[in-house]
Amino acid sequence: MIRNQLKEKLEEQRKVYEALKAGDAGLVCYKEFQNGEWGTDDANYTNRLRLAYYLLYDQIDDENIVEYLFREELKDRENNSFQGIGSTLCILTWLLRKYNQDHKYDSLFEQAKNANFDCACGYDPEDTVEEAFDRNDLLDCIYLCRELEYKDVMGLLVEAWKKETEDGAGWNHSNRRMLIEFQACLGREGENEKLYLEQLQETLEADSGKARDIIAGYRDLIRHYLDVGDYGEGARYCRLVLETMDCGEIRGIRLFDDILEECCEVIAQVSGACMKNHSRHLSESNSETCSGENDGLWKRIKAELKSKSRSAWYGNLYSKAIAAGKAMNDPYAQVLEREYLEWRKDRGIVTE
Repeated sequence: MIRNQLKEKLEEQRKVYEALKAGDAGLVCYKEFQNGEWGTDDANYTNRLRLAYYLLYDQIDDENIVEYLFREELKDRENNSFQGIGSTLCILTWLLRKYNQDHKYDSLFEQAKNANFDCACGYDPEDTVEEAFDRNDLLDCIYLCRELEYKDVMGLLVEAWKKETEDGAGWNHSNRRMLIEFQACLGREGENEKLYLEQLQETLEADSGKARDIIAGYRDLIRHYLDVGDYGEGARYCRLVLETMDCGEIRGIRLFDDILEECCEVIAQVSGACMKNHSRHLSESNSETCSGENDGLWKRIKAELKSKSRSAWYGNLYSKAIAAGKAMNDPYAQVLEREYLEWRKDRGIVTE
């Protein structure tokens, strides 16, 4: 059974467990570091999560180890800038409750409840955790692999799930979205273009296709092209959504602002690539965007931006529109810079 690939991978944690029993906690102790994106983080969080799942699914009876891991996890919950509850705390709470007949760990559970805002709102020491690994279906195992950062096993399971889906009900908007997420996690973003195009086409062909869903489809596809650096295709779909959609109808949809942001990003990237005479991202799709078509896209976006009331602007839209205007050598960029400065002052972000 393909799911056993994950069970076998978790069995590798026996060595970590035995090392901890022997006094070596180096892989699972709280190990604080400064994450440039989130702030205070714990380098051993995933290692502790893996060991917790191993103890759970192998039904290891070891009170001292569970208590130690719980206390280390508490340090992370109390100090982590991201806060959160996390699966590790939930699993270790479930395991530690088995030794709490005389309520000796009640104070630890109370400490966990008060560890951070998320715990105060959502942590419940009475929550149950499934102990039987065999009750996980194939999708459950894929999500577990993602959580445990077992990408090698995840890749195998995703391929098995794809075959299972193709042999069964086939692809739809929901499971195609899951595949996009899985492939992004596995670093296979290049394989997602076909899926995004299928998502958009399915929405366009649907009798009940709503403007909001169509805009979401274009937004996701353009974002994909931006992420993989195919700015020519990104520009093409920016023009397409503006040419085929009724802007009077979609201006009031919040997702249209996402389209405006992405169009501004595309304009800045295409112009930058042209100025550097570095067109490898444009060679196979729309190399002509280095000429007048980029001007045409900017003219259309600039008109949309000018039609927006000042109260509808926000930080990301300002910064991306300014970058696009500068890339096009348009004085409108300086107008936006002044407005952005006023916007920030009004919100106390900058002072005189």
